[in-house]
Amino acid sequence: MTKKTAARKNLLTPLMVSLALCASAGINTGALAIETSPAATTAASGDSVLEPDNKKNEKERKDIESLLANLETQWNAHDLDGVMSHYSDDYINNDGLDKKAVASITKKFWSQYPDSKSNSKIKQVRIDGNFSTIESRDVATGTTDKENLDTGTKGELNSVSEGQVYLKKNGSVWKIIGDRIDYEKVRVSYGLARQLTANFSAPEQVKSGRQYSARVDISLPVGLTAIGSIMSQPLKYPQPAGDEDKAKPRIIDGETLERVMYANTSNRNELLMATVGITNATRSHLMGITVVTRRLNVIPQTIEDPSEKTEVAKADDDSAKKAEATSNSSKEKTSAESDSTKSKADETGKDEKPDKADKSDKSEKPATDEEKTKKTETKSDSSSASKSSKETSSKLKEKSSKSKKKKDSTEAE
Repeated sequence: MTKKTAARKNLLTPLMVSLALCASAGINTGALAIETSPAATTAASGDSVLEPDNKKNEKERKDIESLLANLETQWNAHDLDGVMSHYSDDYINNDGLDKKAVASITKKFWSQYPDSKSNSKIKQVRIDGNFSTIESRDVATGTTDKENLDTGTKGELNSVSEGQVYLKKNGSVWKIIGDRIDYEKVRVSYGLARQLTANFSAPEQVKSGRQYSARVDISLPVGLTAIGSIMSQPLKYPQPAGDEDKAKPRIIDGETLERVMYANTSNRNELLMATVGITNATRSHLMGITVVTRRLNVIPQTIEDPSEKTEVAKADDDSAKKAEATSNSSKEKTSAESDSTKSKADETGKDEKPDKADKSDKSEKPATDEEKTKKTETKSDSSSASKSSKETSSKLKEKSSKSKKKKDSTEAE
């Protein structure tokens, strides 16, 4: 195994830092400084304010402050049993981790950073009956337990996160039932990279399946070059083998490295990681490594309710049935009118005196529709001709009568 290969392998260890902090940042809370918002202390009492009555919740607040103080002390002492005793058995966080997973990750984190410490600043404590929410900003520091083979130095950990811890009162004891991390940035640096300025920027949340970009800006000392990569992976525990991004390191042109990616469609929060290696001008010697991670909260895709689809399908089916019923009714009405018309036509035909030929035809076989049409047309033509002949005959008689009267008048004269 070459030194570069070993160095890349060692990078996988500090990458677990953020995974551990994602689960344990909620643990890093304390009561060293409690700040209530101005609205909480100046607003009038009522359900519309965050802190209706501080005096009313004074006992609960003291109990919560005591819990937070003990929790931070036990976390900094790496007392796993003491820390986990504050967790409810049905605990779950916004990454889907339960109490057992948090205990496992916290234990592993302490083994990788044996001197890790946490300092928390409580921004607000809200109490509502048997429930409470603590908003905090947590800062953690530490040193890796092993040295990097290429730089010959241990890694320095610096982490900052903001989130919320949810408590529930069971009897007279408060327990942690969940937590969520809204913002988090972790950095582990080795060798010359410990003095390197590296700013890793990315969105704090994005919708599942949507495109986004992540960018790291660095300030390199004169005579040095850098190679790096940006990758992401869904936050799962345990992390499935081969589930990580396969981004390859590349030379950083100038002082910026940027990558466009898509949020996962499994509706899981993601861990974004920017790895930057500092080398000499010929890129033959690795002089420093820094790994910066950020949390990306993924907004789940909207999933249609199957029951809604059923209702829509049922409505469509009812509409189709109504339309079909209307169509059938219309057809029946049209058919009835047609039968009525036909019946009247038959009755009219019976009143008329049929010709001998018609009688003869009827006695032999019923006339077809086509034959009936032809007969009707023939009768019509015959009737028209007869009428025309009568009109002509009448005119001739009238003319003859006038001529005869004129002749008689002439003879009389």
